[in-house]
Amino acid sequence: MNKPKVLIGAVIQESNTFSPARSTMDDFRRHRLQFGEDILRARTENELSGFMRAASAEGIEVIPTMAANAVSSGVFTADALEELKETLLRELQSHSGYSGVYFAMHGAMVADGCDDVEGCLMEMIRGVIGDVPFVVSLDLHANVTAKMASLADGIVGFRTYPHTDFVSTGMRSASLLFSMLRSGRKPAVRMRKIPMIVPAENSQSSHGPFAELWQAVEEGERRGNSRVTSLFPVQPWLDIEEMGCAVVTVHEDGKAAEREAERLADLFWQKRHEFQIRLHSVREIVELASGRQAGDGPFVISDSADSPGAGSTGDSNFVLRELLSCGAHLSYSILLTIVDAPAVARAAAAGEGRSVEVDVGYSICPDGEPLRVCGRVRHIGDGHFTLAGGYAKGTEANMGRCVVLELGRLSLLITERPTFSGDPSMYRSVGLEPASADIVLVKSANQFRADYEAISKHIFLLDTPGRSPADLRKLVFNKLRRPCYPFDDFFDWRNPQQKPT
Repeated sequence: MNKPKVLIGAVIQESNTFSPARSTMDDFRRHRLQFGEDILRARTENELSGFMRAASAEGIEVIPTMAANAVSSGVFTADALEELKETLLRELQSHSGYSGVYFAMHGAMVADGCDDVEGCLMEMIRGVIGDVPFVVSLDLHANVTAKMASLADGIVGFRTYPHTDFVSTGMRSASLLFSMLRSGRKPAVRMRKIPMIVPAENSQSSHGPFAELWQAVEEGERRGNSRVTSLFPVQPWLDIEEMGCAVVTVHEDGKAAEREAERLADLFWQKRHEFQIRLHSVREIVELASGRQAGDGPFVISDSADSPGAGSTGDSNFVLRELLSCGAHLSYSILLTIVDAPAVARAAAAGEGRSVEVDVGYSICPDGEPLRVCGRVRHIGDGHFTLAGGYAKGTEANMGRCVVLELGRLSLLITERPTFSGDPSMYRSVGLEPASADIVLVKSANQFRADYEAISKHIFLLDTPGRSPADLRKLVFNKLRRPCYPFDDFFDWRNPQQKPT
């Protein structure tokens, strides 16, 4: 008897429609763009590796197509989307004889002229594969659309934030798809959209309102209300019409799936105010640092408003300017990072051990002015490093050519390209140890907690300007369908056309 065969692939990038940057296929080429057997040989711990592990245990053969993964950025260009579709279509059409399909996607990718890239790609995939069972896994911050829910026979979302369950998400997706292959039956997929956006900075799955929601999910699954339930608190920095949090349920009984999605969506709405967070000024952190105790670890401060992981440009110098202006660099050992390719070129040209004067910051985003600093070049590197912690362990990261500039006791890591800054490996790759510093800056909303909570008892979210702020009211949404929390409140979420009171 022939082994069952399953077609697999991945297209993963998160968009930020407020970012001035534009994303192209080069973003995938720089980070990860693999085909065929190269996917099978990859060592990254992610959704595809989890799925392949489960397939091997079941004696199911996988047929790899394309695996594309890129750092979050601004809107994908229209030309790039056409290239992506053409490339994926060629891969899909070159295979046959499979009985199921699995794709890992992010779920919050936007292109010029297309607010629902995943829905567009899923429609194309469905057009090629026909009625074959089709399961998709999504990032917890996916913006799930009606089109996406209608095209998939199963949707499986991450369950952890910070994200640490890449592999298990792939394995759970495999379990769902393989059950369809064994039974010959497809379950119902039901999605309930909620007209609200909550801060990513307070959406941890370990404690707080989001953890309580997951407890309700698990109770419902144990009672048989749903076979697979996923919560999607959505990537907040998307100005598109069909935007908001969502609950997706998968069940053999469509009515049961619908009831469970409705129950959890209502609970999600009731908890909306519990997601509010407190933000700190940079100067407040400097004052608090004076009381830091030995053994507490560094003060970890998050400039989430400029997070490359949220699609921001990573080139804000706001925190650097504040620290220098209050003299913190003279009293504390500080690690900072900033994106500025011209500054890297100038410092690298000076050479290691030399003093250099450079303008840093806002080389991409037009929201501020460069800051002139003078420091000693401590290190020059190629910017390649491997993520070693909670975020897709084994992933090769590339921040481009980089330099470390010493400004008093402050070590400024300047990079050519934005990259995920929530893994301590970024600093360690250039000889800086976060655990030994007094203050460490990360440009990450929440993902950094997966590694930094192990070395610090003091984590603070900063009140800073940027294109991915925790306070969404700092941004101007033009396309977002209203009413929508937090811009509107106290309205009937089931009937959002009713005006807020």
